[in-house]
Amino acid sequence: MLNGAEKTALLLLLLDEPQAAQLLARLEPGEIELIGRAMLSVAEANPATIDMVLDEVLDIARETVPVGEGPPTVRGLFGRALGDERADGMIERLGDEARQPLFERLYWLEPYAIASLLEGEHPQAQALVLVQLPSSRAALVLARLPTERQPDLVRRVATLRPVTPHAAEALDAMLAERIATARPRQPLTGLGGMQRAADLINLAGLDEDVALQALSKVDPGAAEILSETLFTFADLARLDNRALQNLMRSLDAELLVPALRAATAELRDQLLSAMPQRAAEALRDEIDNRGPVKVDEAADAQKGIAAAARRLAAEGAISLPGKGPAYV
Repeated sequence: MLNGAEKTALLLLLLDEPQAAQLLARLEPGEIELIGRAMLSVAEANPATIDMVLDEVLDIARETVPVGEGPPTVRGLFGRALGDERADGMIERLGDEARQPLFERLYWLEPYAIASLLEGEHPQAQALVLVQLPSSRAALVLARLPTERQPDLVRRVATLRPVTPHAAEALDAMLAERIATARPRQPLTGLGGMQRAADLINLAGLDEDVALQALSKVDPGAAEILSETLFTFADLARLDNRALQNLMRSLDAELLVPALRAATAELRDQLLSAMPQRAAEALRDEIDNRGPVKVDEAADAQKGIAAAARRLAAEGAISLPGKGPAYV
C-alpha cells in the first residue's frame, strides 16, 4: 500500500509539468522534500496502482467544493482593494495571523546557505534570524557560523528584546534580495586534505622526503601534519623486528605506557616482543597497574612514538615501510 506522500508523488508524475508545478507551489518546504523522495520510489508504478490512486482522487474530488482559483494572501487582497496604506492599517488590526510570516524564504534554504547569508550581518541581526527559525534548524545554522562568534550569539538569543515589525521586515526584505541576486551554493568538501595527499604519495610511489620538503617551503605546519599522516602509530605493525627493536630501545616508559595501553592487543604484543623479556614483563605490569589514561594523553604518546620512528628513519637507523633500506 502507498502512503500519502507516495500517492501524491504518483499523481504529480501523471500530470503535465505546469499543472504539477501549480500544486507543488502550494506546499510547504518539508512537504515538497517528502514528496520528492517519494517520487523516486513510485516512478515505476504498475497500472493497477495508478488506477487505484486515480480512483481515490476522483472520490475525494466529488466531495470537494472549490472556493477560488488559488490561495492569495490576506495582505495581497487588501492591498488591491484598499491600497497599501489602508491595507497596512487593517493588517495591524487583524494581528499576526494576517501577516505573511517573516523569514519564510529561509525555510527553503539549507543551513549552510542561511549561515552564508548571515555571515556579514550584525550579530544582533543574526540572533533575530536564529529565533525565527525552528530550534533544530537554528542549531544547524549556528554550527555553520564562525566558532568564536557562537557563544555571543547564544547570549544575544537568550537576552533578545522585542523588535519593531519594521526592523524585522527590513531585515527580511534585505535577505530576500540577497537570495535573489546570489543564491548560496553548497561548498564542495572532501576534495583534498592530508589523507588524500598521503594516499597520492603512497600510491604514486613518490619520495616522501621530497614531497614533504616541497610542502614545508610554503607551509611548515602542514608538512608536519602530512608527515604524521604518512606514518602513524598503527603503521608500526608493518616494521620488521629489527626496526622495532631499535625503536623500542630509544623510547621512554613514560611514553610507552599510555601509548600501549590504548593500542590494540596485537600491536601491543608485537611491540613488547621486540623488547628483552624482562623489560617487556616489567612494562606489561606497569601498563596493567596504571590507572585510566586520558584519550588525549594516549593519542599524544602514540604520535610521539610515530614521530620517533620517523626521526630514526631520517637518521638512517631504521627503514620505514615503502622506503628503501636505510641500513645494511
